[in-house]
Amino acid sequence: MQTQRQVDGGLEASAATTFDALAWEIELAGARCIFLDKLIGDLMQTMPVEERTRLMEGMHAVDLLSQHLTGLSAFARKVSESVSEDVLVPVQAALDDITLGVLADRMSTAFGGEEMGINQGDDAGDLDLF
Repeated sequence: MQTQRQVDGGLEASAATTFDALAWEIELAGARCIFLDKLIGDLMQTMPVEERTRLMEGMHAVDLLSQHLTGLSAFARKVSESVSEDVLVPVQAALDDITLGVLADRMSTAFGGEEMGINQGDDAGDLDLF
């Protein structure tokens, strides 16, 4: 059974693999939320009590985001487990629109494609830092 293939329009992957890769990426984002929540909690201990309310609101927002991501990941996992492996999805156009190079590379390889080389040279994927 073929779960990915290269076609004229680019890479196609099974819907199961696509949802599984999406769930994994959502879980990674959720793990980063947990890190951020811990960081905010640590910072709260260094602030005067009267200034902690704002950080507490931030912790609640991060917690809500983490729960949101957990729900989306569980949904994507369940769809991944439920869909037939022979249903193929054209993923190339969606991969081409991902501006974060490391994400595009991870997803491309998860679909059986090659790294897109977005992390290399002057055309490296966007990472907006402030």
